[in-house]
Amino acid sequence: MSNAKTRKPILDGIRVLDIAHQYSAANTCAILADLGADVVSIEHPAGSPIRTMLPKKDGHSMWWKVAQRGKRHITLNLSTPRGKEIFLGMIKDFDVLVENFRPGTLERWGLGPDDLEKAGANLTMMRISGFGQTGPYRERPGFGTVAEAMSGFAHMNGYPDGPPTFPSTTLADGVASLWGVIGTLAGLLGNLRAGSTRGVEVADVALFEGLFRIIPTQVPTYQQTGLAQRRPGNYLGDHGVLRNVYRSKDDRYLCVSAVGPAAIRRILVGAGATELVAVIDAGIMNEHETAKIEHFLGRCNAHLLPWTEARIYAELTADLEAAGAVFSPVYSVAEIVKDEQYLAREDIVTLDDPDLGPLMMQGIVPKFPGRDHKLRHAGGASGLDNVAFYGTHGISPEEIETLRKQGVM
Repeated sequence: MSNAKTRKPILDGIRVLDIAHQYSAANTCAILADLGADVVSIEHPAGSPIRTMLPKKDGHSMWWKVAQRGKRHITLNLSTPRGKEIFLGMIKDFDVLVENFRPGTLERWGLGPDDLEKAGANLTMMRISGFGQTGPYRERPGFGTVAEAMSGFAHMNGYPDGPPTFPSTTLADGVASLWGVIGTLAGLLGNLRAGSTRGVEVADVALFEGLFRIIPTQVPTYQQTGLAQRRPGNYLGDHGVLRNVYRSKDDRYLCVSAVGPAAIRRILVGAGATELVAVIDAGIMNEHETAKIEHFLGRCNAHLLPWTEARIYAELTADLEAAGAVFSPVYSVAEIVKDEQYLAREDIVTLDDPDLGPLMMQGIVPKFPGRDHKLRHAGGASGLDNVAFYGTHGISPEEIETLRKQGVM
């Protein structure tokens, strides 16, 4: 198969209306835009909260530049009568609507799913909120940190003698945005199959359950054994895997990771652990007694700690590579932006931004080798596309200016 990018983007022709005001739903739409969808982002005239997030340069938020990339930017106050009228007038032109208001907000404004259907909408309505559209917590406000606490994630992270540990970046929101993409694409496929009978297909993602869903073992382990999994630090022997972070003699950190006897054996061979190789060859990983497996993995970890501390990173790399082991240095962004694998896969791209000049950010995932996917631009100015967009809906520049003064746009 040729890798020539000769075909249109995979989502070319899909029209998305983005009314997100927080990162999770905004990033869902950014991913759809990456893959070729025509995304129109509606921002409140007073400005999006995303614009306030740090870090900034020259007043421009890095969050906004990434989360709003590839979109057209318009403004509209949906809670005003004229804003509602304009919104319902355009909604039938879109295949997808993505929102993350607190449940009940759009319904109070007369913009709920039933209202959209009455206005002629045939689309997938992707709804992302803290706790979902149903249940006793549905009206509570929620951000990613609350989701990381409620999902069990924070409880399971950190060191055994320390407090629960939260991620240093937007993990729950990022995971929810991926479920938002999945829900959107599933809804589009369902609507395609439904044909003329389709209406508004609601897809509902809660921040806490998006992260909860990808933690595989906590619920069945608790139900079957009564054990609430503890905070292990970086060592995961109680998962039956050999994983930890180690420091080299020249003060570099690296991780090893191995699932299954073959992968664990490679690490031990690289580390010269002849006695432990013999134990794994004897079948220790197939033991029914969990305690025996955990004890063996503890011995492996105890061997690796002094082995790594006694060698410089280049020596460790040579030994582990020769054994075919899975390992990696712990990268900082300074290493990421220069790494040959990142660069070869176009995972680091540079855009010409009118506000900041050359602007580096992450590339498009997933890859479609035969598709012409490229980032169009970073997040732009408020209302940048008002005249061009609203002009196609019969609203003149003069009326746009009037509505701007009235707080509608």
